[in-house]
Amino acid sequence: MSAQGDLHFTPVAPLFVPADRPERFEKADRSGADAIIIDLEDAVAPAAKDGARSNLHHALTLRNPTYVRINSQDSSWYTTDLAAVGALGLRRICLPKAESAAILDAMVRILGDDIEIMALIETARGLQAAGALAAHSHVARLAFGPADFALDLGVPASNDLKAHAMMRLAVASRAAGMPLPLDGPSFEVTDTARLATECQQALDHGAGGKLCIHPAQTSHVISAFQPSEQQLRWAQRVVDAARDGAARLVDGKMIDAPIIAQARALLARGRSQLSEGV
Repeated sequence: MSAQGDLHFTPVAPLFVPADRPERFEKADRSGADAIIIDLEDAVAPAAKDGARSNLHHALTLRNPTYVRINSQDSSWYTTDLAAVGALGLRRICLPKAESAAILDAMVRILGDDIEIMALIETARGLQAAGALAAHSHVARLAFGPADFALDLGVPASNDLKAHAMMRLAVASRAAGMPLPLDGPSFEVTDTARLATECQQALDHGAGGKLCIHPAQTSHVISAFQPSEQQLRWAQRVVDAARDGAARLVDGKMIDAPIIAQARALLARGRSQLSEGV
């Protein structure tokens, strides 16, 4: 799949790569990530922004679906970032600090009607506007930025705070008929146990994937968001036991129509991932 292929794609483990490190682009592309986010924002120092922007043409050669995280709309680099993206015909945009549908409408007017936006929710205003952002016709995914969110609120990035925000984003996404949101990245790059814990928490709170900041994280994230063999065996037992749709006991627990539907959805996810080679 090319970077400019089918826009209707739902990544689980997008990997950020700094836009001022073009020698890392192909490595990121081969990392096992299912999407790449070339980052013009947090990963690039102010003095390096112009040089980083000149590297965006490499996005056209990458195999994976590729987004560009531009600088936020309140920055001095926003307009220049949009111009560079538009000149290259790049169609996937990651917008930091997304807070209103109006800014998305303005992006569409500048870049064209065929763009796809990943809206990063990183402020209180963004969380309040999550429903409108998710319902916007050019938003394909919401994602959460816990560090900036906590900074905006002026409080520590506690598990309770992250859980509250993620569950609200999950509800907004589901209500808009879009994929579940992406959780923010784990900053403990070498701690796989911590990453596994964060992935499980994200799943429990309604996330459909997790942003990555290091190639070593991608395979762990993709694995964590796949149904486990144990889950698939349970789902198959439920479906086998309830072929007539009636409620009954499975593994000592009563199952009814919603549980049966959940089991069928798990099996469908497993088949989909197998067919995609995930």
